[in-house]
Amino acid sequence: MRAYWYDNKEGDQRDLHDSGRDVSPDYLEKLGVLYYNFADEKDVDKLAADRSYKNRDVITVSPEKMGDIYEEKVKMFFNEHLHEDEEIRYIRDGAGFFDVRSEGDEWVRIRLEKDDLIILPAGIYHRFTTDSKNAMRLFKEEPKWTPLNRGPEVDANPYRKEYLQTASAMDGNDGGGGGGAVGEDVDLGFDFASGGAIHDQNNASDSMSPEGTSSNAGAASSSKGKLQLPLSCDPPGPGNPPKKLVWVIFGSTGHMGRSLVRSCLNQGDSVVAVGRVFENTLESMQNWHASCLGTLCDVRARESVSAVITQAISHFGRIDIIANCSGYGVIGACEDQDEYEIRNQFETNFMGTLHIIQLSLPYFREQGAGRYLIFSSTSGALGVPGLGPYCATKYAVEGLIEAMLYEIDSFNIKATLVEPGLVRRDEPDWDSNPLPTWGHFLIKPASEPYADAASPAKHAQRMVQWLGDKQPTSAVKCAELVWQLGHCSYPPLRLLLGSYAIESIRDRLRSIIEELEDWKHLHFPVAPDEVGNEDDGDEGIPCSTKLKPIRTHGRYGAEKTSRPKKLSLVSGFLRDQM
Repeated sequence: MRAYWYDNKEGDQRDLHDSGRDVSPDYLEKLGVLYYNFADEKDVDKLAADRSYKNRDVITVSPEKMGDIYEEKVKMFFNEHLHEDEEIRYIRDGAGFFDVRSEGDEWVRIRLEKDDLIILPAGIYHRFTTDSKNAMRLFKEEPKWTPLNRGPEVDANPYRKEYLQTASAMDGNDGGGGGGAVGEDVDLGFDFASGGAIHDQNNASDSMSPEGTSSNAGAASSSKGKLQLPLSCDPPGPGNPPKKLVWVIFGSTGHMGRSLVRSCLNQGDSVVAVGRVFENTLESMQNWHASCLGTLCDVRARESVSAVITQAISHFGRIDIIANCSGYGVIGACEDQDEYEIRNQFETNFMGTLHIIQLSLPYFREQGAGRYLIFSSTSGALGVPGLGPYCATKYAVEGLIEAMLYEIDSFNIKATLVEPGLVRRDEPDWDSNPLPTWGHFLIKPASEPYADAASPAKHAQRMVQWLGDKQPTSAVKCAELVWQLGHCSYPPLRLLLGSYAIESIRDRLRSIIEELEDWKHLHFPVAPDEVGNEDDGDEGIPCSTKLKPIRTHGRYGAEKTSRPKKLSLVSGFLRDQM
């Protein structure tokens, strides 16, 4: 590591910009910036445990890895911004630069190489870039914060003010105070890489393991307070102490599933973590946690799902909650997707969900209780250009769950569709597939009619690229709320998480209502007194055939029974705080 004053000369941000005036580590500490050098990742583990850091991930950023969006990413990284949480960057390979603002609002450039680790306090303005070799390997942890670019409003940000007060209070001391409050939502660093290959996940410390430094007990907490479901659903708390439950989580190695596993284990529940047979090995699923059983499944095959259910009951003696986070999608125009790709999406997303339900319902019915938490998305409520077949699978899942609730209510079995909006996915990986992927999505090259950059069919692809910069909804906070959902007494049919989910679905419903009003004069029969009217030749619709909406009453509902006899499809909304 070497720190020095930035020369402020024009030129490529990836050049040295060395003024020749060095800055000492003591001065960095005065700014709240801490520096370490760890050749052994065990030392990183110890630091993480000592400072209560959680979770880690390894990401490579380079022209080879990121393709066309690389230059845009580098520019985004170099925007001056702050985070509302402490930020940790651990360099595994290569080199790069972090620039931080001094007390006099000047830039201090910090050059970091392999094995360097830097901690930036919440509220400090900073920016970062690759070096001239154009390769950076990121080692970063959930939650992933939204960068707040500098401006008058951000200058007034409470975390910025707290940082300035802390830095001011450190004037004249020995610089060993650690630079600001230690937040619980912390990202374990950036990893600059010239090599480009990501660690094998079996050797990536705890990158996939919920144990050790991957704890998420405080992930939904911050100085702003802990996110909590509304009291109407009787969430876990003093009035409803959570019991230790057994979860079966399909898709446990995906971005959302991984976060949910961690959250459940850190809250003291037991988990059967189910990975994907074509993506994971049985060995990689072992030794995650003392209360976690790892296994594999292909949800497209009934016998594979049945084996997981049997194994879970045999190991833990019961199942209380089944969460399905597994999913697969192809990003591309409807016309461009072939029959295999479309069938595979339906087999995974719809048939996989149906297999899980059909093979576990008999057990839940015999047990007299059970709960399903099925991860859908906003794509199950509105059509997204570039995701046509994927949306179709999610629409199918939503219809299945909504219909099933009528059938299973008398058995004390509940189900919720979890609909997160724009949750940050894993970084794209170009190494293992000739076509790029993003999380569980495959991005298919557009054919000539849809190749234009402004084509509506490319909307989903543009959204994915935007997601890489904005990181709007935290998977960790979503997971914490889903854990609460598993323990609440009155779960909703739908739980929408994040502003995007709420606003987009609200707009969709508003559009449907407006269209219905515009065309209602063509509806037959048009009024109750016209049902069965001989003049219109319509046989009428018997009132007994009209389904009443299902309502899941909250604890303050009108009915005082222990289990409401009338359920309603009421959606839960949590926004803005995500």
